[in-house]
Amino acid sequence: MANICLTFGTEARQDTLANAVRTLPGLATWWTDGTSGDPDAGGEIAFRFGEAGGFDMRVKESNDHSVVWECTGGPDEWLGTDVEFKIQDEGTHRQLMFRHTDWEAETPFFHHCSMKWATFLLSLKAYVETGKGRPFPNDLKIEATGM
Repeated sequence: MANICLTFGTEARQDTLANAVRTLPGLATWWTDGTSGDPDAGGEIAFRFGEAGGFDMRVKESNDHSVVWECTGGPDEWLGTDVEFKIQDEGTHRQLMFRHTDWEAETPFFHHCSMKWATFLLSLKAYVETGKGRPFPNDLKIEATGM
């Protein structure tokens, strides 16, 4: 199994960071403006990226320090994977620990998604620190075809 693991530190407030990964308005400001559903534990969230499709996530856990989703809809390689956000208080700052776990293999799509997660986590960092992220469709494009 392969995992995508990323992190960043921020002086943003705990509640600002938690709301960015736990609420629909927060998620729409850094990942995709096509966000809908129920972000509470047991709920389902739909993330849409225009003509590229999207992902459906079942919320396994959602609290001020941890959010975990299971992918229930989307590309085959995502199905059954988990997306985790862990917020750790380091005293002078907060550390966001991100993991997208249980990929079957390190395929070209895995590598693409790893890079896209990095761009979206930089969008999240910008959002919690400045109030402005770069969600889809205004995200940083990494492929020659515009994805």
